[in-house]
Amino acid sequence: MGFMIRKYPPRSMKAWYGYRTFSSTINEKTWHEANQYAAYLSRCMAYILIPFGLLMALLFKTQSDAFLYLTICPVIFCALLMTGMTEWHLLQVFDEDGERKGNKKDDGVDVG
Repeated sequence: MGFMIRKYPPRSMKAWYGYRTFSSTINEKTWHEANQYAAYLSRCMAYILIPFGLLMALLFKTQSDAFLYLTICPVIFCALLMTGMTEWHLLQVFDEDGERKGNKKDDGVDVG
């Protein structure tokens, strides 16, 4: 998914794919940031999961329960980790209204 979203990013929140949570759908800025970050994490995790899956396929001659647990559990763990890290990233970058933190608008009032 990370490679697909990088090449064909979802253009709007109405797309049928993309990283869709409450935090990511506040506005277009949070939507694009969340999808970009989640796609990056997904690609990083793929570089670990794909060789690991191939190694498990070489080690196990038949699909046993151990093979199932050793291949599915890391995928579930990485999906949960990606979700948690993306939500944490959104909390660090945006406030609760979906505006970037540190972007205080100048209201024209001189306080000095």
